[in-house]
Amino acid sequence: MADSVQKRILGQCRNALLGGVPILYIKTDSHILIQKLLLDETSPLVVLLSNGGRKGTEEQRELKYMRPIYELENPQDRQLRYCLNYRNSLPEMDSGGLYRELYASPRDMANERMTGPFLWSVNMPDDPQELKRIYRGLEQYVTAHEDENHPQYPVLQRSVVILYSSQVFLSPMLRTYTEFIDVGYPDEEEIRELIKSESGGDRNLIENEEYLSALCTDFLGFTTEEIVMTMQRIMAASSLQRSDEAEGIIREHKRQKMQGGILEQCDPEGNIGGMNQFRAWLMKQVKPLKYSASYMRKNGTPPPKGVLLCGIPGCGKSEAAKFTAQILNLPLLKMDIGSLMDKYQGVSEQRMRDALKMAEAMAPCVLWIDELEKGFSGAGSNGDSSSFKRMFGYLLGWMQDNQKPCFIFATANDIGGLPKEFFRSGRFDGLYAVYLPTAAECVSIFKSCMERIEKNMARARHCRREEAVIFSPSCYEDNMLRRLVNDTLVLPDKSPRMIIGSDIQKAVNLAMGRLFNETRINGEAWDRALRQVIGSGDFSTFGDGEENRDSIAVSYCRMLRKGFIPTSDHVLFRKEDYHVEFAEEYERLKRMSTVSMSDEELKQHKERLRQFEILQDSGRQFADPYDASVYHFLRNRINQMAALLERRERELLLR
Repeated sequence: MADSVQKRILGQCRNALLGGVPILYIKTDSHILIQKLLLDETSPLVVLLSNGGRKGTEEQRELKYMRPIYELENPQDRQLRYCLNYRNSLPEMDSGGLYRELYASPRDMANERMTGPFLWSVNMPDDPQELKRIYRGLEQYVTAHEDENHPQYPVLQRSVVILYSSQVFLSPMLRTYTEFIDVGYPDEEEIRELIKSESGGDRNLIENEEYLSALCTDFLGFTTEEIVMTMQRIMAASSLQRSDEAEGIIREHKRQKMQGGILEQCDPEGNIGGMNQFRAWLMKQVKPLKYSASYMRKNGTPPPKGVLLCGIPGCGKSEAAKFTAQILNLPLLKMDIGSLMDKYQGVSEQRMRDALKMAEAMAPCVLWIDELEKGFSGAGSNGDSSSFKRMFGYLLGWMQDNQKPCFIFATANDIGGLPKEFFRSGRFDGLYAVYLPTAAECVSIFKSCMERIEKNMARARHCRREEAVIFSPSCYEDNMLRRLVNDTLVLPDKSPRMIIGSDIQKAVNLAMGRLFNETRINGEAWDRALRQVIGSGDFSTFGDGEENRDSIAVSYCRMLRKGFIPTSDHVLFRKEDYHVEFAEEYERLKRMSTVSMSDEELKQHKERLRQFEILQDSGRQFADPYDASVYHFLRNRINQMAALLERRERELLLR
């Protein structure tokens, strides 16, 4: 362990001991770390006791250990009878997964000259029955520790129990008497010290500042023990002379470390079609995020906190997260809210805290919180989802207070159930809406899908991208792809087949299947294959289902209402298309029964409806038939949903 890491943790332990804290809880699973803390050669927490004057050399002296506190012969005995065992070396894990603890004999403890402290250390299990036994023993110990009339009160005041586990298993009563010590992750300076100490004085590393800095960055998010073990693998596998080998070993260790963990490291390779407005905003954030320290010194403001992308599923939010990490040249960490949940109380919240601490340790990074609504919908309501509420509260506090360059990329398909606290100023630097792609954006998405195919082929063939080109330049022509969209996605009755990015990817994949044997595809063959796929009876789009059409309209309503910025500069619907002031009246007129109306009343009723429809129709002109079809199809549906939405939002505000 690096001296600086060990000194930091030892200092925290000593401060707690001097304050008379009866229990220390060190958040780690490493029994090696606990051994080093207890038996630190330069400044140990525990004075090793001899065998009490028995004959033998210094090396033969026995150390005395005490069994875990809950294994006392009589747990109800307030005299705390001490059961001593004698061992010649540091103990191994016993069958119960606990240490036999270093302690003094009763005679030593009665000696007022002993300065202590005396310690037990217990590796906390996750078995509920084992925890109950430990709780009983600890509660007995705490009671005696605070009782001035206890026969061994002076000794107990110099004693402490050290508990350790990465997860906090402790009853509310015991938390009152506990000091929590977070081991955390080593920072860059501590990592640098560890690398140098484990490199065996390799001058190739020590004198190469650029290489050393790169290794420090790669090791961010590793614990001290993981860095030591990985460095040992690197030294055994080759040497530090091959930077690519060293970085490969680190990446593989990081991949294994994060498998099934609380965070997942994703490949940041992504490409997005359209989203020009979001791209432009993102490019302005590159320097503040990559050079956060100098940005703070120069401007006096922290780097951007993050962005929230909401919108229809399958429209490129996940690709946008990968694209963001790629542009920023930062690691992409994905947090799955569902994987953090646990049946035991308090564990879910602890996992949330651990995930955010890991993200801080790996900063600068992009933290991708995917599908927020699955984890936090209803967290702001009066329901009984207490774990979700606590996790939500901790996340909000961290987003507000975090000073590390962790750029949050949050996505949501439906913002209806998200608490309003998410949208307050200071949480995110940008709130962006992902709408249905326009015809021009569909063309861009087609091109991105084709480029991805060629990249995948180059990777599979282990060749350069230029050697894996299968599409001729004519396949990328805007006019051809634009005609394809307008011809195949507008039905004879002028209604649209509303398509999303994942539909386009599916169409491209199916078209490639039809041209499987082709080594070079020209524009005519590509156009024909795509038309056959999209026009076939077994090809469906997201907008073909009636329920999905309603969900599209509702999504538009919510994002227009909250003033989300469109990711694209090609927008079918604007804030002016959301007629809040007329929505309820229009909906009332639509529902009104006309059976008992006279001819004159019916005429007036139709005229009023027509006036509303004229008002809603801005007379906008579109260059592409597909865009016009989508606009006219969704316009009235959006305003019909708006009436219901406004009524519901007012009811929620008045609760």
